[in-house]
Amino acid sequence: MVNALERVPWESCVLEPHRDRALESWARKRQGVTNAAIGYFAPVPWLARALVDLHPEYGLLLRLDHGVMDLVTLVVSQENSCRFCYAAVRAMLWAQGMSRARIQRIEQDLARADLSPRALAAMAFGRSQSRSGPAGARAARDALDRVGIGADEMREIAFAVAVTDFSNRAHTIPAIPVRPIEQMPDQLHMRLLRPLINRLLRRSRYAGQPTPLERKPVAPYARLVQAYAGSPIATVVVRTLEEMWASPHLTRRCKLLMLAVVARGLACEACAPEVSEALRQEGVTEATVTQVLTHLDAPALDPVERLLVPFARETIWYEPAPMQRRTRLLREQLSGPQLIEAIGVASLANGLCRLGAMVTDPA
Repeated sequence: MVNALERVPWESCVLEPHRDRALESWARKRQGVTNAAIGYFAPVPWLARALVDLHPEYGLLLRLDHGVMDLVTLVVSQENSCRFCYAAVRAMLWAQGMSRARIQRIEQDLARADLSPRALAAMAFGRSQSRSGPAGARAARDALDRVGIGADEMREIAFAVAVTDFSNRAHTIPAIPVRPIEQMPDQLHMRLLRPLINRLLRRSRYAGQPTPLERKPVAPYARLVQAYAGSPIATVVVRTLEEMWASPHLTRRCKLLMLAVVARGLACEACAPEVSEALRQEGVTEATVTQVLTHLDAPALDPVERLLVPFARETIWYEPAPMQRRTRLLREQLSGPQLIEAIGVASLANGLCRLGAMVTDPA
């Protein structure tokens, strides 16, 4: 099934897959089907779990229609030129019964895609936020408001966009292999199994329930988490952040520096102040923070930080193949788990800042 991203240059994969049967089994139960990419992230469990747990369709949405969420994911993945996620969501739409012709109409011309005004507005929001981030938040929210989308549903659309931005980078930066998933709908056995796959996918998707936060969120990202209080989204974001901080492959200071660079690059007023304050609590002077954010370097940085600070900045806006070649160079200077964790931190930072667009401006 020919798609709009098939000719986007894509390098060979930077990572080696690792078998983790327990992780694979858990992902299969959560998603209904085998996750072909999970082994590439297995050495850093928090990232492997986050790429499944943060998917909105697994009990995180209270108001947003899952069909609209799929279309938002398609548009954002197209905007980010993520061949892996784009092919995955196209294959899922096809498995759920959407014709190839309709999929192609949607990706080629939204205005003629025979979709509801609410779906079109949500897709336009996704494209806008992936392109501009917090800078375009007010106009993007106004467009949703004009078609009658309320604040709660708006926040869920923003979360779907943010998670897609996170997942797009996590799969694009290391060049996770795409051909098997792109070719899936063209294989005879997959066409025969289409009804069964449809049932498995639908069975694994379910609506969420209001979920109170078990404890008060702590900085950084406390403001962002609080904006989703009462939703299962807040709980899963807190769990992901806690597991990221506990992971030993990069220091907390290194992670914070990467987060700060992305927040600065996207001008995220919801995230940047909390991350900067967390850096000061780690003993990083204001002068060093300023140098890092201005020059992507500072005398106080250690060798790993000196590598990963500019890397984080490059993940904000990128073309896949040059970014993948840059990552291959990093592989020669970092351990495998360090590189995977760096990809995860940078990807999550990009998602969180785009999510922060929803809480930057109270209006």
